[in-house]
Formats: sequence, C-alpha cells, structure tokens
Amino acid sequence: MAKRNDGGERLREEDLLISVLSRLDVKTLLQCKAVSKTWYSLISTPFFIKSHLNRALTTTTLLVRLFKYEPHCDSPEQDGSFSLFELGGCDDFVKHLVFPYSKRVYPFTPSSLLIGCVCGVVCVCVDRTVAIKVYSRGPTVKTPTDIYIWNPATKQSKLVPLPNTRYDCNDNVKVALGFGFDPVDVDFKVVRVLSTAIFPEVYSVNRNVWRKIETKLSDIPCRKSNFGICLHGYLFAIGWNGLMAFDLNKEVFTCDIQLPVHTVYACIAEFKDSIAVIISNFNEKGRINLWTLDDEACLCGSGVKASWTMMLTVDVGLECHRVYGLFNSAELLLLAVGDWFSYNLDKKVGRYINSNPIFYFDKFLEYTESLLPVAGSELVNWSADKGDNEESSTDSEEFSENSNVDSEDNNEETRVSVGSEDDNEVGTTDSEDSEESSSDSEDDAGDE
Repeated sequence: MAKRNDGGERLREEDLLISVLSRLDVKTLLQCKAVSKTWYSLISTPFFIKSHLNRALTTTTLLVRLFKYEPHCDSPEQDGSFSLFELGGCDDFVKHLVFPYSKRVYPFTPSSLLIGCVCGVVCVCVDRTVAIKVYSRGPTVKTPTDIYIWNPATKQSKLVPLPNTRYDCNDNVKVALGFGFDPVDVDFKVVRVLSTAIFPEVYSVNRNVWRKIETKLSDIPCRKSNFGICLHGYLFAIGWNGLMAFDLNKEVFTCDIQLPVHTVYACIAEFKDSIAVIISNFNEKGRINLWTLDDEACLCGSGVKASWTMMLTVDVGLECHRVYGLFNSAELLLLAVGDWFSYNLDKKVGRYINSNPIFYFDKFLEYTESLLPVAGSELVNWSADKGDNEESSTDSEEFSENSNVDSEDNNEETRVSVGSEDDNEVGTTDSEDSEESSSDSEDDAGDE
C-alpha cells in the first residue's frame, strides 16, 4: 500500500522502490537487476542513475595508482594497478580495482597514468610497449599508449580510438591530457594538447571520434598533472601564462586567465561548488592560501577580467612542497618533507597519511562509484583472479546479454546511454602506430 509523504500526498510504489534502491551500492544494484524485468528497467533509467549518483556523492573515496616497493631496488617499481583509498581516521585501502582492461590483453603489466575522474567514470592512459620505472633518474621514456574510459564499479571499459595527430617518438614533445563530462550533451570527452601541434584535439564518447579544435592556443598546460578538475562544464589546467579553461560543450579554449598569484605551482580545486586556486607560500613555509573565482564570466573568452577572493589562509605546521588536491572541500592533500600529509580545514588538524608500507602512490583522484554507462564499452574480465574481482563478471555479462529486455518499452529519452549505441569499433591494442605516452608528463615542467 502506498504511504504518505510529509506533504500528505500518496507516494507511488515506484517512488518508494527508488528511494530504497538508490541507497544501495553498485554491486548490489547490478544483482538486483536480475530480480525482475521491472527492477531491471527501473535501475537502468537515467532518473534512477542520477538519483543514485547524487546520494553516492556524499561518500567519496580516493582513487590511487599503486607502486610496489622492492627493498633491493633503487626505486619503487610500478605495480600498475588501482585501488580505492579512504582518507580519514583510518587512512587505508578499501578496495582493489585491478585494471581498466581484461586479463591477458597485454603480455606484461604495463605502466599507467591517471588522467581524470568524473561521475564515477575514470580515464586512464596505459603504456602498451614496455614497463617503466617511473621514478627512474634516467631520461624520460616516451612510448605509445592506449587510453581507456572506465567505470570501475560496473567493470565496463572502452578503448579510445587513436588520435589523428601523430608525432615521432624521438621528438621532444610534451603531451597534456584531460578528461571531463559535458552535462549539456551528456557526453564524456578527452582533450589532448601537444606542445608542437598548432591545434589541440578533443574526443567525444557519443561520436566516438577525435576532432581538431580550430583555435590556436596561446598557452599549454605546464604541470605533470595535465588538466585538473572538471566543474560546471569546464575542464581546467594551469598554463605558463595563467589559468586555462576548456568549455566541454562548445569545445573551445580560453587561455591566459589571470590567477590571484602568478605561479605554475598553483593547484586548481573545487571549494564549496566554486572554482578555487590553492597556493603554498614559499616565503612562509607551511602557510597555504585559498582563493575562489568571483565570476565565471571570465571563462567564456568574452574579455571579462578574472577576479578572486581569498577565502582562507592556513598554517599546516610544516614545510609544504606542493598542494596536490582538496577533497570534500575540507581535506587538503600535500606533499610535505617527502611524505603525503593531510590537513583538515574544518578541524584545523594535520596528519601524515598512514599508507600500506609496501606500496606507494603518486596521484589521487576523488572518486564516487556510479552506474553511469559509457557508450561502446565492454566488460573488463579478471574473473580468474581471487580477491575483489572474484565476484566475477557473471552478473554483468548476464545484464549485457539482456540489455534489450525492455527496449521496446523504453523510448530514446529513457534509455540508459551516454552516447550512441552504434559506436564504431575502436582500434586494437596491438596497433603499431599509436600515440606516444603522456607518461612523459612525469618529467614535471613545473619543477624546472
């Protein structure tokens, strides 16, 4: 029987079901799809997926790339895998995600680079030629790479086709990659900027193609983190001349946006739903300043000058080499005296992060699991392995095979799809002429 809400109106049975199911984790929801056609159809609707994501945003974790410590080696060797890390009182790994590709796709465990994460979907750049010791003191190794767009929660992943612009591996080319979500067209996009190319490129999941952006850039990203956060339909990066903003819907760049302090060491972050710039003050070791952007009109390239308001100044109590991120608008992640350090802005308390002693990690991304699909994706299969992946892909395979169960009852507006269902097949991983790796971004231009 339908219950009444606070306003005295009767709640439909479907509303009650959505309210209950949207509180479950993705793994459980995938199992619930097998209960009935009605549940399958309900959980697959864009409305339910959005409702579930909005609830999940309150429980974010960190996605990290792992490096395994070898006691007798000069430097840690990359394990290549990914895990979820809970930043808080326990500071511990909560789940092992393995890889964005299936087992035996590569004859070795390739090195990889986290590009971005938005709405629970992750972009990863994977070196497909040789394993690299990323902390090597030798010259930067440039190698061909594969780009994956991956939903770790649903174990679905898509191999992005090769970009149009190629270059010689022996050239001294800097590559910057960014990943964002266009909320207008409901589309995931990858941006690629080459230091030697006149025009950048953007890849659309919906269209499954790369296209040139017919605007010559006056600046390029200067940090190894490539592009930073995706917020309000824009993708941001710190350039040599100031802030860079990419409009993910119109696919246009705005460069040379004035920062509150001109430095390539600035960190772009989200602070209480506003675009923020965080800078450590080298003249006052341990002091960190945070500004927020007053008006986003400057991001449209209309000539409006950027203005910033300093929101807070904190002293973390020790020398800070660099700010790497702000999570949940409260937790600063810093590199201090060679170790990872976290400072809570609300509690005004700092602490060293107690990570697993046999693993290292070099980059964090804020992550929230979601049901969001990626058009043209395939199931990532590591079912032969033990651990978290031993839940296997059985349920996901069943859902994939029966993805058209209710197709006759759903119109285009209610069908779950980020892009077109008839995407072209992407290039294979053994293509010999793919792009060079953005792993050369480990050679941090901002540190020079």
